[in-house]
Amino acid sequence: MAIKKVLAMVLTSVMVVMALSGCKSNRSETDPDKTGGTSSTEPKTDTEKKGSDSSSSSEDPVKVVVWNQIFEPWNQEFFTQKAEEYNALGRGYVVEQEFIAGDAWTERMASAQAAGTAPDTYVLSYGNIVNAAKDGLILPLNDLLSSEAFDDLNDNVKEMVSFEGKYWAYPQLVEPSTVLFYRTDLFEQAGITKAPTTWDELIEAGKKLTTNEMFGLSIPDFASMGWCTWGMQYASSGHLAMNDNWDAPTIDQGYIDLANFYKRCYDEGIVPAQALSGYADMKDFGEESVAMKFCGSWGIGQIINDYPELADRFAVAIPPTKDGNQDTILATNGGWSYVIDAKTKVAEGAADYISWLLAEDVETCGEFFKISKFAKAAPRKSVGEYVSANSGDSTWAETVNYVSAHAIAEPIYPWDISAAVSLMFENTSLGMMSAEEAAVETSTSIQAIIDNQQLAGTNPKK
Repeated sequence: MAIKKVLAMVLTSVMVVMALSGCKSNRSETDPDKTGGTSSTEPKTDTEKKGSDSSSSSEDPVKVVVWNQIFEPWNQEFFTQKAEEYNALGRGYVVEQEFIAGDAWTERMASAQAAGTAPDTYVLSYGNIVNAAKDGLILPLNDLLSSEAFDDLNDNVKEMVSFEGKYWAYPQLVEPSTVLFYRTDLFEQAGITKAPTTWDELIEAGKKLTTNEMFGLSIPDFASMGWCTWGMQYASSGHLAMNDNWDAPTIDQGYIDLANFYKRCYDEGIVPAQALSGYADMKDFGEESVAMKFCGSWGIGQIINDYPELADRFAVAIPPTKDGNQDTILATNGGWSYVIDAKTKVAEGAADYISWLLAEDVETCGEFFKISKFAKAAPRKSVGEYVSANSGDSTWAETVNYVSAHAIAEPIYPWDISAAVSLMFENTSLGMMSAEEAAVETSTSIQAIIDNQQLAGTNPKK
């Protein structure tokens, strides 16, 4: 009988130990410091939102899964190093980061979201934030990051990460879609003393720079015109191709003028009849086939890395406008932000990593822009000031940040709208019809898209 009592006591002790051990889990929903805050009913102070004291150093760090996309090699090296630095800080969380190629990203992410195994935090382009929020795929960040983090954002960037009064992403970088690259040595040889600010000046400069071996200018290829001209569309007309209620096209004189500008470039012979490289590729400029080129700010890195012989012979200018007004919308801002998956159980950990990486120390963020050769723009005011003070000989840094500050978010209406505008520019440029005729046809096409896709009144940001 005594033996049975002893055995019973031993078994009871073992069960208690096992029960206590079972309560400790890296992703336990009963631990308010590691579940993303869903189990806590108390609002967090700004200090608590930063998450730096969210886990005791005596506990094992909680794993946070991060998905990043594969971009330039230096980009991958930077974020790999930052994850290692973060993991060494002992903030209570440890980042496990995976880099995924862009062509595999959509399928991988869709499969993971369907299976409930999406990463805790991942990068998302600005144009996809609203739909991700609307579809319940990501969490709002207002209660996870400090208010100071959002106060520090440029106003136009705040708009890009907002939806229905909440912030759904925290920006990593912004890239203006349009700047004008030009060869400083060729400008000097041609007697051109300053970068053109109007379309007329641009065409005149293109004439002076065009030779038997080189075209004066590279404009967007027709396939790219649908997206890379959004900023110029806005600068020319004061709006985009469809009204905010998404129930009517807005193809007006501004669009006719822009179409005629592209036609003049072909008629004057300053651009190649067929694009020598895609809009996003600096190959034609780097191989010295063109003297000026419209491209996004990412082209700076391409020149420095792929065509170093041109590194001290090029400059970047604000894109010329119809009337020379450079205090208007000049481009759209592309780029990447970090979001938190709606099903994560470690939202506070994901937010802590995002905060440390992007929203806290200015130098931590500024290092990225230094390594990028200042080809990207800073979304935070304080980081922009840091970039201005530390850009050194990178004369383009000020231009990139200026254009980014005068840029709008990429439109979120269906791509078919932009494709119709692209066709308008193509038909006009190639002389298939007048700009006025093309405008009528484009308006008809956009109205058909609105009706067929039942777009009227469906703008989620209206």
